Amino acid sequence: MANLDDLYKWFDENRDSIIANHSDECVLIKNNSVIGYFPNTDAALSAAKRGGFSMGDFIIQDCITEEEDTMMYYNQAVSFGN
Repeated sequence: MANLDDLYKWFDENRDSIIANHSDECVLIKNNSVIGYFPNTDAALSAAKRGGFSMGDFIIQDCITEEEDTMMYYNQAVSFGN
C-alpha cells in the first residue's frame, strides 16, 4: 500500500503526462498508476468504491497544472454528526 504522500509525489512528478489532454477531468490514482479519468470527484470516488479500493489507498486529483494545484484526501476516519 502506498502512502498518500507518496501517491501525490508520484502524481506531481508525472503531472504533465497525466493531465495532458484531460483538462476539466479528475484522475484516480492507486499504486502509482492511473486507474482512470472521470468528469468529477464524485464519479472518481464511485469508481474507487466499485473497485473495492480501501480509503487511504488512492488519491483523486483534478487534472490541473502545478500553479492551480489542490490535493484531496479521503479518509475513513472522518465522520460527521450533529
